[in-house]
Amino acid sequence: MIMAYTEAFRRSLKFSALIGAVDLVAALVSGLDGFSPSETLGDLLLVEVAVLFILAGILDVGSSIGMAQLRRVVLASKEDFSSQNRKLAERRVMIVLFTGLILLTVMILLAVVDIFSRSTPSAQ
Repeated sequence: MIMAYTEAFRRSLKFSALIGAVDLVAALVSGLDGFSPSETLGDLLLVEVAVLFILAGILDVGSSIGMAQLRRVVLASKEDFSSQNRKLAERRVMIVLFTGLILLTVMILLAVVDIFSRSTPSAQ
């Protein structure tokens, strides 16, 4: 089980680095248009964290035994609940959750740095 967590965390680091790089480029481009790059980066991170957490919930509920039974009754699906599919879904959920947590941590650190930089009087 520990291997599953470390593998999920390793993949999450890759995904969060990719998302962060794209966000950083978008924030720098928005700075050319007169927007604050740090505020743009924070806003992008906030939306992405929310989407990642919602996606993790959807993936988790979608692979549950209750949802499998609902699909079988409502949609007349022949696919039954599989513990193997559930384990794969749990691994995907861990990756999405860890990615969201990493981005949330970056967003909080960005907000703290922004707060302290605004409260510190600038030397002139």
